[in-house]
Amino acid sequence: MAAAIAVCGLASAQSGFEGTSFITGQVQYNRVDNKAANTTVDTFAVLPAAGTFITPTIAVGGALGYQSAIQESTLGPITSKTTDGAFVIMPFVRKYWGLGEKLYFFGQLDVPMAFGKVKNEVTGLGSTSTNYSAYGVNIRPGLDYFVNNNWSFEATIGQFGYNTAKPEGGKSTDNFGFGLNLSSITFGVKYLFK
Repeated sequence: MAAAIAVCGLASAQSGFEGTSFITGQVQYNRVDNKAANTTVDTFAVLPAAGTFITPTIAVGGALGYQSAIQESTLGPITSKTTDGAFVIMPFVRKYWGLGEKLYFFGQLDVPMAFGKVKNEVTGLGSTSTNYSAYGVNIRPGLDYFVNNNWSFEATIGQFGYNTAKPEGGKSTDNFGFGLNLSSITFGVKYLFK
């Protein structure tokens, strides 16, 4: 990766994007239906983002959105439902390197923060809920293909970083992630303007 970045640095001798702003974002929906365990899990996230290039190759911005996960299980007459919903704030900075006239490699440093609630409901036993907060620091590699001066397609592949979540009155859960995981690829469309 370091060699690719060094080569990209030589290819980026262009005027760059300084002063250009952009709007992008992510929308995600996933459903897992485990018939053997009588369990379904639905996840949903919407995370619009905006930013601006402060130099020819460096952009700063932020995202604000919502994410949720709903798990429902059935075991005989007992059904349980766990709902996890959170608001997300994520400032970020990106560094771009040109791979050609329209293709760019970028590295994104972001600091996601989430504030949410987990609610558990079990038939005949009532429900409980717990507030939580989560934060992290991640580096995400990605590619950006510029169709024209106003539109591009972007993708991030995996992440390297640290994330933690702490329930109210409980102990935190820490997660150290390192790798180019093909199951965590994100795709987006970006609109650029001056």
